[in-house]
Amino acid sequence: MSRPVRLIVTDASPLITLALAEALNVLLLPGAPIQVPDAVFVEATRIRTAGGATALVQWLREHAEQARIVPTETGIDQQRRLAEGRPIRGLGEVAAIEVLDAFLDREPEADALLLFEDTDLMRRRAVMDDRVGLLTTGDFLRELEAARLIQSSDQILARAAATGRNLDRQRAPGPDGEAQARLRAQLLGDQG
Repeated sequence: MSRPVRLIVTDASPLITLALAEALNVLLLPGAPIQVPDAVFVEATRIRTAGGATALVQWLREHAEQARIVPTETGIDQQRRLAEGRPIRGLGEVAAIEVLDAFLDREPEADALLLFEDTDLMRRRAVMDDRVGLLTTGDFLRELEAARLIQSSDQILARAAATGRNLDRQRAPGPDGEAQARLRAQLLGDQG
């Protein structure tokens, strides 16, 4: 029997990419709870006119039972910095680590799949727990396609790219084949 899996979105980019491609619902397909750190949510939506922001807010409202915004101490700091006019760069990733640490402590028998596009996460890979896997948006979509849950990962990436997103890195396989295998097991378990 496979272990329970949680999907943690570690930066705003996957959310923006999928919102611009009108494909946020693909996040629901693995059947795993989705955690969006509050600071990541703010990075993706604080400029309401930015591409995908309104769609993301609406999607999270509609799917609150499966996709939830997780409050963090970093998110509180982010709000303070915004109010003071100070920079908030990198706080989404810090909040994601805070969410991940709390998850690992709280659920010792579960695995976490971190969905990312920001390459800064790769530098932290050496300090990650064995229960944590890294998935790029492109790898996530390719696994959904291989499981025949979506028609084409390339089509979704092309729709996002047509809005001006640079998704060259998402077209090549990511570094964590083990994470892809964990997602595959989740998909097979959810279908079976």
